[in-house]
Amino acid sequence: MNLINALKSIGFTQQESIIYITLCKHGELSGYEAAKLSGISRSNAYAALSSLVDKGNAHIIEGTSAKYIAISKKELIMNASRDFNQNIKIIKDELEFNQVTNNPYITIVDSKNIINKIKNMILQCEFRLYFCADKKILDLFANEIEDAYNKNKKIVILSPEVPTFNHNKYYKSFNYESFKLIIDTEEVITGTLSQALYSRNRTLVRLIREAIMNEIKLIDINNEK
Repeated sequence: MNLINALKSIGFTQQESIIYITLCKHGELSGYEAAKLSGISRSNAYAALSSLVDKGNAHIIEGTSAKYIAISKKELIMNASRDFNQNIKIIKDELEFNQVTNNPYITIVDSKNIINKIKNMILQCEFRLYFCADKKILDLFANEIEDAYNKNKKIVILSPEVPTFNHNKYYKSFNYESFKLIIDTEEVITGTLSQALYSRNRTLVRLIREAIMNEIKLIDINNEK
């Protein structure tokens, strides 16, 4: 994520982001100067400046001709954090959610969504997890797995390479084209970082778990030879 996209994620528009960055870089500017330095048309620059002022992300310096100045980075972060925490509290207190009871098969697409889902699953692990994946996949979740290990969760890893994070049991396996993760024998996700299948369906969880157990048995047999 670049800076403009990061600003957009906390409520800026594309043009507000560009104008705000321009103000931060050059200090106090008139609307004409902001437009010229940013490459945005004068009308759009003035509209963005007005919106930034309305949102509290910039202020007007009064004088013979109006000039604008951005609020500091520290203040921007404080405001954004405050707004975020307030919104999270409202969602937590007021959002009603009826838990799905039929445990459907859910397709998750896009690497960001899949990574977030896996991280959330690991962070909510209560007892144990089985993770079959290549090292480059496992490394994406090193912090979350390390946290689970430090909380005395059982960590079983199947991978071609030994993981760099702490774990309870490691089995050297072949290269994986897809990953498999089981949490507490209750939920499973399998697939790639482009598309994955998630479910709490007991039959699917059991089938994936049996496949992992059979793989572990084969690894043990080969190690004994």
